[in-house]
Amino acid sequence: MYSFHQRLFEAGSGLIDIAEVTDDFGTQSGLMISGEMFGEFFETHYQRLIKLVKDFGIKVFHHDDGAIRPLISKLVKLGIEVLNPIQWKLPGMDLKELKKSFGEVLCFHGGVDNQKTLPFGDRKDVEREVIHLLDTLASNGTGYILAPCHNIQPITPVGNIITMYETVHHYGVL
Repeated sequence: MYSFHQRLFEAGSGLIDIAEVTDDFGTQSGLMISGEMFGEFFETHYQRLIKLVKDFGIKVFHHDDGAIRPLISKLVKLGIEVLNPIQWKLPGMDLKELKKSFGEVLCFHGGVDNQKTLPFGDRKDVEREVIHLLDTLASNGTGYILAPCHNIQPITPVGNIITMYETVHHYGVL
């Protein structure tokens, strides 16, 4: 895979803005593996892949579901620049704390809850959540891309999806 990506980045030199270096280490309540296991089995590989991406001047995007707060510092040290999906209603994933701790080095991506707010909330719930995310994660005018925290579920009312995008369009310009 390394050599494939190297050739891909060479072929797309100057045309690729962002690449994903990712795994899923989180669950709804915590990590699937310990930080020590991450260090033993994944850290060296991540260092190598992230270096490859950065050597081509490409931003590093990392997707990781769940309550991953204990790993975020390690991921930042390894060089990730964009973190998705920000499941902020899970343990340890407080928005204000995440922004305070990592807002200068990470761009947050996602956050609109696809488990409750989007599928089961009303339009006002969606609007309030979008504004809360913007107020918190985009508070300094940088570092946030609003999106659902993961795939939009098929049971989600279309009106809630439209409200999410209309709200960010209206309030999201700082």
